[in-house]
Amino acid sequence: MRNKVWYYRNQRGLTLQQLSKLTGLSVAAISKIENDNTNDILLKNAIILSRTLKVDMYELFCISK
Repeated sequence: MRNKVWYYRNQRGLTLQQLSKLTGLSVAAISKIENDNTNDILLKNAIILSRTLKVDMYELFCISK
């Protein structure tokens, strides 16, 4: 799944560890999402990342409306 998690995390000046603490997601899980090493992301995790990074979920995960 293409996404812009890495881009927006870096725009916010956050490390993987900081984003992990803010979201409650593991560093490994976020890294897998950022590197497209997962074909499936739970909706609740997508919402958490979107809210934490203050980015529309459709924009963050490159989903056409």
